[in-house]
Amino acid sequence: WLCNDDDRRITRIDAIAYYSGELASKIRRYKYQGKFGWKLIFGRLLVGWLEAHAPDSPGLIVANPGYREPGDDRPGHIEAIIKSAAVEDIERRWAFDIQTPAAIVKTRATTKSAARTAAGKRAAAAELFRVLNVPDPARTAGREILVFDDICTTGSQLDAVARRLLEDGQAAQVRALVRGRAPGRPR
Repeated sequence: WLCNDDDRRITRIDAIAYYSGELASKIRRYKYQGKFGWKLIFGRLLVGWLEAHAPDSPGLIVANPGYREPGDDRPGHIEAIIKSAAVEDIERRWAFDIQTPAAIVKTRATTKSAARTAAGKRAAAAELFRVLNVPDPARTAGREILVFDDICTTGSQLDAVARRLLEDGQAAQVRALVRGRAPGRPR
């Protein structure tokens, strides 16, 4: 549905692979079982994909932001991959968002969208949009932003992040890259 939505704000969503098999297993282990060593591999995978498929560096590469309770200084699971990718980028070719605060932040916890219907995912994305904040629009204004995330099923959340970056962050364009694209489902 997102591809045909006239109100869509995300320009493009690329995927490194399909979210299935061993990749799906490793993403779940990292995200839900605390196997944090995978952030190193996923960071290398991100840099490798950029080197192979992105002829020009985006103005800024940001995480689809996760929420952390006040006082919890650990990065979210996507933010940790961005930080690992910045370390792996030995030529400093890519503009990874590793500043604190991040270029876009999630101000409170929201409803999980995993395992929800497409309509449920759109509702969760609308909630996400309401809690996103761009702390310093000067960091994103006029730039092409690449939002990195783990899985794309409908693209609703990525579109919500793009909308916030365009409206409040005054970004020139927003596209996305995900580690895994959910295989299509029969309608």
